[in-house]
Amino acid sequence: NVRKRLIKRPKVYWRDSGLLHALPGVESFDELLRQPWMGASWEGHVIDQVLTALAQAGRRFEAWHMRTADGRELDLVLRVGSELWAVEVKLTTRPGPAHMARLDESASLIGADRRFLVTRRPELTTSGSRTMCDRSGMVALAAGEA
Repeated sequence: NVRKRLIKRPKVYWRDSGLLHALPGVESFDELLRQPWMGASWEGHVIDQVLTALAQAGRRFEAWHMRTADGRELDLVLRVGSELWAVEVKLTTRPGPAHMARLDESASLIGADRRFLVTRRPELTTSGSRTMCDRSGMVALAAGEA
């Protein structure tokens, strides 16, 4: 029973990633990528952009984060209309099969209709219910443009 294994804790995201990057005095993109919190910053930025695109497009949605007691996690779970979307955000430009396999495992727990792996790799790849894209591709999908 998945409901028994879910951990119910709020997850905090910085909505203003520019402020987050300016406060510690980060001056270059290379320096930014070396920060230990950069993955969380990227995740928060992507989630903010997706939720904003959904709202601006007038799409009805519910959003939450999922984590089980055994450590399986989805960065964003969306109910968009009648569909359930599972979204995993990774900072990498070189996603591998293991990234999609972990997404598939977690998405299967909730019965997700669509699965999205969002990376910094600038190409969109779709196979059935699985999509790998960059931030702008995910924003376009959320807005109903793709």
